[in-house]
Amino acid sequence: MQSITADDISKAIAQFLTEQFTKKAEPVEKALVAAKTAGDSEKVMKKQEELASIKQKYTAEVWIADAANRMAKQLTFGTHISKGIHPDSKGDNVNFRQSKTLPEGIVGSQSLSKLPLDANGNAAALPLAAFFDISIKADMDIRLRDLIQEQHPAIKLAFSKNAEIDQQYADSFRAALDNPLTTPTSHERNKQLLWPLKGVIDGSMDGEKVAEDHYQCLIPLYPSALTNVFSQKLYQARYSEANKMARDNRKKKTAEQNVYVSIPDIAVIKLGGTKPQNISQLTSSQGGRNYLLPSLPPVYSSKTSFFIRKEQTSIFTDRLSFECRQGFRALKAAINVEQNNYLIRANRKDALDIILATVLSIAAQNQRQYPAGWSKDYALDWSEKLWLDPHRETLEEEHEFAKDRETMDWEQDIERKFATWMHNVLRKKFKKTANDFNDAEYSEWIREIRDMVKAEQRSGKTNKQGVYL
Repeated sequence: MQSITADDISKAIAQFLTEQFTKKAEPVEKALVAAKTAGDSEKVMKKQEELASIKQKYTAEVWIADAANRMAKQLTFGTHISKGIHPDSKGDNVNFRQSKTLPEGIVGSQSLSKLPLDANGNAAALPLAAFFDISIKADMDIRLRDLIQEQHPAIKLAFSKNAEIDQQYADSFRAALDNPLTTPTSHERNKQLLWPLKGVIDGSMDGEKVAEDHYQCLIPLYPSALTNVFSQKLYQARYSEANKMARDNRKKKTAEQNVYVSIPDIAVIKLGGTKPQNISQLTSSQGGRNYLLPSLPPVYSSKTSFFIRKEQTSIFTDRLSFECRQGFRALKAAINVEQNNYLIRANRKDALDIILATVLSIAAQNQRQYPAGWSKDYALDWSEKLWLDPHRETLEEEHEFAKDRETMDWEQDIERKFATWMHNVLRKKFKKTANDFNDAEYSEWIREIRDMVKAEQRSGKTNKQGVYL
């Protein structure tokens, strides 16, 4: 930071105060113009006095004195805040300082090289937080608070021309930013976790050790600095102009197609209700919105997950019928009913849909989990290779495969295989009425699988490589 000069700081502070004055003076200036237009001399004088008062308030001498003597005592700074846990909490905020790195795969406040500072307290004093956040060197990401906390030589006489007063202001600002806690204070609205340090034996607590206070009382605070950085990155990824354009262009055939970011399953928790500024400054800058990533248990592969053996010639086997057992149970229950009314026929169709959905889901699972070209080492019939290994056609040496996928009627062969497999399974399950399953049922099953595949294609769940068929 040796390139920072006192002039850099003076210019940044002057610009900040000008912006603050402009923000406060704008409505008064508009009212003044309206009063002049209306010829209301009394109101003109009143607005001119009000404008002069605002101008005086935002001179460096007056504003910085107010900031050091009043605002600094009304705000509490920190990276982890108590009010994020409960808006009525009056516990201390904590300024987290990284001392250890986290294990790989775990993200926390330690993952950031520099944490933003949050602040809460009297909302009227929040401009002080913006003052500390003044950018002195944008290209180096150096802010006024950084210079104050490390007592950089360039801040001398930056707050007052009087050296003694300047030092008092600098000390007041640094104390507010550092937020030293000699006796940390919690509050009844804070949560507490008693973490045993000793005395846990075989999963049970040793009462004597607990009685000796061999535990740590943990008081979780809200990591608003971390969540603010996350919110900014997420918002930039989702709503940047480049991402918005790429997302809109996906519906335009003539537009350039680029990759765009989509982050589904994001939840939002809103802190502070209609007044997020009562929680903290960073919370207010986010409109109270804090994004939550999904917190879900891991998905493990089932031990009964269907897989294809290299030596088998077809997936339509007894193992597939076992995977479809739920649908076959429903179909058996519907067939065993002697009536043949509309409701019974609907139940039979629903059962058949369950079987079809299971078969197509298993096919899709195998299409996704194997790399392109996996079927070359398998004994599957050619039509099933064309069905279950659709991305093989993208390989350079697979011109014949790609041609057959395009020109052969392999889909019809799959339909016939499915119908034959259904026929055989039901004949085994219904031996007494095996002869009842004739050509009509066979044709119906072919028609059903064809209709379901077409429905899947219409709903957009398939692609031109044929995720299902």
